[in-house]
Amino acid sequence: MANIIAMSASSLRRVDAVKSELEKAFPPWRILVTDRRRWWALRGPMAPERIHEVDTVEADTAEQLRDKLEELRAVVS
Repeated sequence: MANIIAMSASSLRRVDAVKSELEKAFPPWRILVTDRRRWWALRGPMAPERIHEVDTVEADTAEQLRDKLEELRAVVS
């Protein structure tokens, strides 16, 4: 259990709120936060004609993840 980082209930609520905000802002991405507080965005499975597109993004913070997803959106748009 030494590897598990304990989070308070208020921290968990904040993480859940930020995840929800990111998922609303960036559909169809699913947002995950690891027990080491690493932020991930995942999408897929990708259709064969879109298989070359990025389907996984990772960052140290929610803000960095948002920035990376914004960059991807700008490239696709």
